[in-house]
Amino acid sequence: MAKTPHEALHRIFREDPGLFTRTLRRVLDTDFPVIEEVSVLDTDLTTTEAIERRVDTILLAETAAGSRLLVIEPQTEAKEVKVRGWAYYLSFLENKYEIPATLLVLTPKEGTARWARGPLTLGPPERPSMRVFPYVCGPDNMPFVTDPEQAAEDVVFTVLALISHRLDPDVEKAMRPLADALDSLEPETATYWYEFTEGGLGKGCVQDTWRKIMKTMKYGYVSEARREGREEGREEGREEGRVEGVAEAVLAFLDDRGVPIGRADRDRIMNCTDRELLRRWLLRAPTASNAADLFSE
Repeated sequence: MAKTPHEALHRIFREDPGLFTRTLRRVLDTDFPVIEEVSVLDTDLTTTEAIERRVDTILLAETAAGSRLLVIEPQTEAKEVKVRGWAYYLSFLENKYEIPATLLVLTPKEGTARWARGPLTLGPPERPSMRVFPYVCGPDNMPFVTDPEQAAEDVVFTVLALISHRLDPDVEKAMRPLADALDSLEPETATYWYEFTEGGLGKGCVQDTWRKIMKTMKYGYVSEARREGREEGREEGREEGRVEGVAEAVLAFLDDRGVPIGRADRDRIMNCTDRELLRRWLLRAPTASNAADLFSE
C-alpha cells in the first residue's frame, strides 16, 4: 500500500501495468503499444561502486511491438543531477537487458514538468554528448477529472490524475467524482483504492478532506491509518483502565484497614495517571496509618 505521494505515483503502475499505455495515449497522444504482460524488475542498479543507484519502478513489459522496459520516476523539484541519474538508468538497463527503455516522469508541479520536458542534455553546452527525452505527465497536461462518468470510465487513471493534482487549490472538486466511482466497485477493491488515494495525497488538509468524504460513502470505508488510530485509542483506553485499577486497589487497602481518607485525597488517588507513583502508593497502603504516610516523599 502506498504511504506517500511519491510512492503512490510510481507504485500505481505496478498495480495496473496497462495504465502506462493508457496514460501515454490519453495525456501525451502517443501511440505506445498495448502491454500484454508485465513483470516488476529489481530497482537496484548499483554496480561494484559504493554508490547506490535505485530507480522507483522498473517494469518489463511484453507488447505486440516487442519487449519494453518502463522506467517510472516521480519528481517534485527540478534537479539537474537527476538528468545524470536518468541517463545512467536508461543506459544501464538497455546494456543489461538489450531491450529498449522508456522513461516516464511524473510530477505535481508545472514548473518541474516544463523542466523535465527538456532539453535535458549531458556534456558541454556547445556540443552535448547525450540527450534524455522522457515522457512527462504533470498538472499542466494531466486531466483534472471532475465528471463522475469520466471518473468511472477508468478508476485507476482517475486516481493517478487526482494524485497528480494534489497541490491544486481546487483539488477537492476532483475528489467527489472519484469517490462516487469507487463506491460503485465491489467493497474490497474500492477500499484498496480509497486507501491508496489517501496515502497518495500526503499528510495535511487535502488528505483530511479525502477522509471526510470517505466517511460519507455507503460502505463506510475505514483506511489503514484510521484503523491504526482506533487501535491506538483502544490501547490508550486499556492503559487508562489499568491505571484506574491500581488506584482502586490503593483505596481498597486503606478502606479495609480503616485508614481515614478524605474526599480530596480520594480524588487525588483516583485522578492520578502516573503509574509509578500509584505503584509506590500501593506498596505503602498496607502499612500507612494516614494520608500523610501514603503521600510522603
